[in-house]
Amino acid sequence: MLSVVLILPLLFVVHYHFPKLDALMNILILLPFAVPPVVSSVGLLQLYGSGPLQMVGTPWILIGCYFTVALPFMYRAITNNLQAINLRDLMDSAQLLGASTFQAAFLVVLPNLRKGLMVALLLSFSFLFGEFVFANILVGTRYETLQVYLNNMRNSSGHFTSALVISYFLFVLVLTWVATFLNKDKSQ
Repeated sequence: MLSVVLILPLLFVVHYHFPKLDALMNILILLPFAVPPVVSSVGLLQLYGSGPLQMVGTPWILIGCYFTVALPFMYRAITNNLQAINLRDLMDSAQLLGASTFQAAFLVVLPNLRKGLMVALLLSFSFLFGEFVFANILVGTRYETLQVYLNNMRNSSGHFTSALVISYFLFVLVLTWVATFLNKDKSQ
């Protein structure tokens, strides 16, 4: 959610006012994929291990890390949706009919971005829900995420771990089904 709150207004401004910056944004946003998670984790440990911001071993470093990992998914899904709805024409039409920029953004553009936002949230959620490397290296066993818990339990009981993984997949399936149901057009 933090990614949506921060990147949606930024993408709106870039696509509406500064469309030439889109290529630079694309490069900057996709940088987290260029560095392997283990290398990123070691770099974050070095950066935040000492000094005034000692966040190693706290959930805050994991939240920041997950935010940067989710950015490319959010960026691509929302950018594709903004290009598909033809943002400039929608905004110009709304302003021609008397809406302010703020009203046009919230009452015209945002409802048209519903599917793109849902795709962005589901992609980010499903990727981060199964992320293990950052959670294990950055916070270890102090704050157990689902993947760290599964890793710790894999040697104790195979049946319990299997049941937990099946429950995990069922949860993701139900969540996807609910999102698909909520995202259906009213005309269908």
